[in-house]
Amino acid sequence: MQAHENYSLAELIASLPEADRRQILDLPEAEAQKILYDWSIWARPNQMPPDGDWNYWLLMAGRGFGKTRTGAETIRKFAATGYRRIHLVGATAADVRDVMVSGESGLLSCYPPSERPLYEPSKRLITFANGAQAITFSADEPERLRGPQCDAFWADEIAAWRFAQDAWDNLMFGFRLGSQPRGVVTTTPKPIKLVKDILIDPATVVTRGSSYENRSNLAPAFFATIIRKYEGTRLGRQELLAELLEDVPGALWSRRVIDAGRVTLGDVRWEQFIRIVVAIDPAVTANENSDLTGIVCAGLTPTGHVLVLDDDSCKETALGWARIAIARYKSRRADRIVGEVNNGGDLVEANIRTVDPYVAFRAVRASRGKAIRAEPVAALYEQGRVHHVGSFPELEDEMCNWSPQSGEKSPDRMDALVWAVTDLVVDQEQVERHHQIGEPERISPI
Repeated sequence: MQAHENYSLAELIASLPEADRRQILDLPEAEAQKILYDWSIWARPNQMPPDGDWNYWLLMAGRGFGKTRTGAETIRKFAATGYRRIHLVGATAADVRDVMVSGESGLLSCYPPSERPLYEPSKRLITFANGAQAITFSADEPERLRGPQCDAFWADEIAAWRFAQDAWDNLMFGFRLGSQPRGVVTTTPKPIKLVKDILIDPATVVTRGSSYENRSNLAPAFFATIIRKYEGTRLGRQELLAELLEDVPGALWSRRVIDAGRVTLGDVRWEQFIRIVVAIDPAVTANENSDLTGIVCAGLTPTGHVLVLDDDSCKETALGWARIAIARYKSRRADRIVGEVNNGGDLVEANIRTVDPYVAFRAVRASRGKAIRAEPVAALYEQGRVHHVGSFPELEDEMCNWSPQSGEKSPDRMDALVWAVTDLVVDQEQVERHHQIGEPERISPI
């Protein structure tokens, strides 16, 4: 339960007897309208920028805490108190536009309609009434952050950025204007290296918060579905209580190993791939309670290394996931699609052929347990032969949080990854085993 000292002023007023509430809220219409946009009244104390000398405010909080509104209101305050050049960075361009700027809790919603800053999406520019400006950036395009300078920024859901380290580094190179540059980082915590580095930086002030703190402002359906579903689970500890969880004992993968092999988009030389495959682990049904269909694209280099290129896993109808897989097959000029047929049988290939009858397709059938199939793939990671191009937060969560000893069904993104790497390397090496003379040499992936 939320501590009384962390109530917002609005919550404290709401807790008073009706007569006292009426007396406090008996205001002229103009004053009442101002209250609607006065963040100091609606914010809980831990949603207000901290006091003291800091450069980074890291707000790690659970789903529904109010991170987006907190970030937006912090930028509103920055713009009003002398910061002139502000950067807004989200996971994708759509996230910046639809969540950080135009969303229900976004920057524009912080202002009365008549006082909203000018937003020019085509220029990725927001101009405030006092002349301060904010430029929007997608972390998917880290090179755009190279060069532009700022004295303040808002980095939203940084743990979900695909090219997190590159985008952050480029943001930092330009974070050099003004006498006291400041940035707010809002994220659901995940134990990636970047989050850990920001967490221990002496210039960082950390605020933590849970989903439960904002219960009075959340729809009952959110608690009936999301909270009750994940309450008491490991995932719930991360997504609701905002705990920074480390790897699961017994898991086949660790974040340390994945981080050690990670490469950037600039490291990839597309023309040198020997083979590229798109692997599918299909869901049996297509409804809101269905599993995901895992779709992972990976390529094999001349040195025998695998680069994981895309995670397009989705919850779609059979034709829906077939279209997504074929679109990725064509965009990457892949050699074939690999699909598990244990559950769907011939229907898996039929779905693919319905969308495009000329796609190269290979059906694979699981004759061994998931753990046995995954172990040689995990070994390739340990040997430094599998590399993620950027980060895939949801896929990596599945890899590092699933243990064969748990008795739980192996997750879908991970299964698709295993099929992709198995097709590219494991099956080929088993066929050519008699040609091998020892353990593969650790050499450059490219």
